[in-house]
Amino acid sequence: MSPLYRKILILLIVPFLICSTGFAKVLTLDDCIELALKNNQDVIRARGNARIAGGNVWQAFGAFLPSLDASATLTETRTHQDSGYIVGYDPINDTLSVFPYQSGGVSKSYSLSATGRMNLFNGGSKIFNYFGARADKKYYDYAVKASEDNIIYGVKLSYFAYLKAIEKQKISEKAVKRGEEQFKLADSKYKVGSASRSDVLKATVQYGNDKLDLIAAQNVVKVAHADLAYLIGVDVDSDVEFSSEYETRKYDGTEADAMKFGLANHPGLISYEYNLKAAKYDVKSTFGQYLPSLDIDVSHTWTNPSWSEVKKFKVEDGYWNIRTILSIPIFENFSRKRDMSRAKATLNTARADYYYAKNKVLHDIRESHLDIARADEALKVARENKAAATEDMTLVQERYNLGAATILEVLDAQVSLITAENYEIEAEFDYNLAVAKLENAMGVR
Repeated sequence: MSPLYRKILILLIVPFLICSTGFAKVLTLDDCIELALKNNQDVIRARGNARIAGGNVWQAFGAFLPSLDASATLTETRTHQDSGYIVGYDPINDTLSVFPYQSGGVSKSYSLSATGRMNLFNGGSKIFNYFGARADKKYYDYAVKASEDNIIYGVKLSYFAYLKAIEKQKISEKAVKRGEEQFKLADSKYKVGSASRSDVLKATVQYGNDKLDLIAAQNVVKVAHADLAYLIGVDVDSDVEFSSEYETRKYDGTEADAMKFGLANHPGLISYEYNLKAAKYDVKSTFGQYLPSLDIDVSHTWTNPSWSEVKKFKVEDGYWNIRTILSIPIFENFSRKRDMSRAKATLNTARADYYYAKNKVLHDIRESHLDIARADEALKVARENKAAATEDMTLVQERYNLGAATILEVLDAQVSLITAENYEIEAEFDYNLAVAKLENAMGVR
């Protein structure tokens, strides 16, 4: 192969290998969280609402500034056109003469104007609207963080569920291997006459059940893999893999410390606090409808029958117009009463939302803290049970090999060992989930 062809082949193959490596990427828990925060529709929606709230702040600030307009006007007047002659006195010749006349037709007038309008006072609504818009923006900012925390918690749950399924599949694989060995042992003992046909049949049934359990465990792994891929926004049918390495986090603080931290840092609770502030400002702003408002308009206009002249902005063609308007609301068809009722109802709802959000944070922290303590003890018991079941399995297997134990004792020991191993896996991941739930309740990522 010539050097030129070799280079061309390398250029064609290398990108393919790079792409293939990219598809086989192994994602860690942090990678999954990063993808979920980027792709999740709830987080995207929350960020969009925060941007809209930012625009509302600018709009509320703009109410303090004057509005400016420029306009150009063409006025065309059409009247009935008439012509003829009239008899009149001619002062030059000192005689009566006949004069032609023409009336009506089309007349045009051009004008250019610039107008500035500003509200000087509107019952304080502007300032309270501005403060309310800023509080509303904070509400949506923390709502974004709360949405992100929830998706992070959801990814942890799904990730741990996948890892738990993997570990249970390993247990099922070992059970199938033990079942196969037990079947072979029973069959060999039967052939030499040291075991009954019943032992072989029982070992065969157990071996078949172990294989069915393995198929079920493999299906659980596939479903858990698809659930996690869907949650983080990755193609469910892709070849992406998830790393089994993760850092087990612990919480060594007291329940009181967790509650204190959660009340100060939980983004969902803080968002409801700002929602309450926004509702209070809304009530004050709505009350401003009962107070007078003061506006001022200032405009300058240039008018001339000729467009070429009006564009010159001559002083003689221009004039100022200044208007001050004081409005005193007297009767608004009960619209103010309606708006005030709405604002007060919204405030009451915001108070209730904040109270229940605060109470939920305390409730979730207490529940999670208790779950950690229970899971810690359950893990210790599970490890002791596994050690005991492993020892029992070894002893029963040795006794069966020597003919001092029945096949039923061996199968019972196998089932007990599998149960203990699964219980240990459950306890390990229950502890991880309890810590993740506590961190979510405290507002810790």
